[in-house]
Amino acid sequence: MLLRGIAFFFFVNKEKETKRKTLEVVFLELVLSSVTTAAVNLIVFSFLPVLWWFFRHRQEGGFLKWIGFFRPQLKSNWQILLLFAVLYAFFYNFDFTQLVDPQTLAYIESSASVSANAFAGLGAAAVLPALIENFIANGVAEEILYRGFLCKRLCGKTGIVGGIILQAVLFGLMHNILYIAAGLDVGLWYHTLTFLFTGTGALLLGWLNEKIFNGSIIPSILLHGGGNFLASMLIAFA
Repeated sequence: MLLRGIAFFFFVNKEKETKRKTLEVVFLELVLSSVTTAAVNLIVFSFLPVLWWFFRHRQEGGFLKWIGFFRPQLKSNWQILLLFAVLYAFFYNFDFTQLVDPQTLAYIESSASVSANAFAGLGAAAVLPALIENFIANGVAEEILYRGFLCKRLCGKTGIVGGIILQAVLFGLMHNILYIAAGLDVGLWYHTLTFLFTGTGALLLGWLNEKIFNGSIIPSILLHGGGNFLASMLIAFA
């Protein structure tokens, strides 16, 4: 009986040790994957803006300031900012997946091609890799191209409102293209919802930078990265 008890004790501890090591391996793999994704996204999304700046605008100043990395200053009054905060909160808390049929939703949630699924059920182990992926790979990289480069160039050509709308359309289409490139057969209805949801988000982020603040892309980076990070944490701790 004593030997059985000792054997059981070592078996349980061995199982816990194995699970701990497995979690550590998953954590390290996720961190490495997030760092790699962040580096690749920064290169890909910054490539065209850097080339454009280098050949056409480098005499005007440094790239970071030109693209929108400067201290944000409120251009509107605080009531407008508060109204925006309420509107964005309503938008972000609207669960458009309730409009998706259960079969399509289950297909997406089980797909390895959807990056946020990698954090599912990991709890605290997902915090660091999610921070890296959401704030750098998504927040910084995508904001450099869309709100920093495209939005500002389009605003200069078509006016602020036109530029904000056009970059939002392009941002929405990018997400449709990513689903297609990943080989995800989600159907026309899901593509439509994805375009409307991501496009509306891009519209609000562009409006935040150009109409409420002074053109700095830092507010949209924080909001974009923070929103994605919150979504990842909901999946990680579900």
